[in-house]
Amino acid sequence: MTNDSRPPVNRAVALWTGLVLSFIGVGLTALSIWILWLNHRGYSQAVQTGVPIFLEDVGITALYLAPILYIGLAVLGICGVVVAIRGKGFTKSVGEIFNKAVILLIIFGFFGMFFGSYFADKLWDEYFQSQGYVECSQSFRITRKWFTAVWVDSMSLCDDTRVLETFGAGKHVSYINIIIENVRK
Repeated sequence: MTNDSRPPVNRAVALWTGLVLSFIGVGLTALSIWILWLNHRGYSQAVQTGVPIFLEDVGITALYLAPILYIGLAVLGICGVVVAIRGKGFTKSVGEIFNKAVILLIIFGFFGMFFGSYFADKLWDEYFQSQGYVECSQSFRITRKWFTAVWVDSMSLCDDTRVLETFGAGKHVSYINIIIENVRK
């Protein structure tokens, strides 16, 4: 076998696999960006309006570097589409380059989800604290939700029985804020 000889290609499989992987990669990237945009908008509105309590979805920060992984899937898919259109695979040296690039994107994106989440959480914590909010130390006890941090403008709200009971009753945080603001008037 020479460097230019390539195994035969099933064009239909290569095309559909490539399209599916590309669609998944691009779709997940767009979805991640949209979810992050919604979260940032919600945090910004909460801080600007000065609500007494708001919730931070700390699990969402894994999406900051996740698009790198998704772009790796899209590149893999694009390679499949190119192979289908050409009707032949890449040469061994070109294929190795694409494989290495895709593997690096996927690995960097996967580990980036964890490290990016850590750094994003730290940045959000600093921002919220600079705006006068403090994080309740036992957010799970308050909300009964994993990966949710409770930020308050007064530490006393973390142990306020009315707040705890209202959260326990399944009420939305906007309802709880209305109750707190009415009591403060």
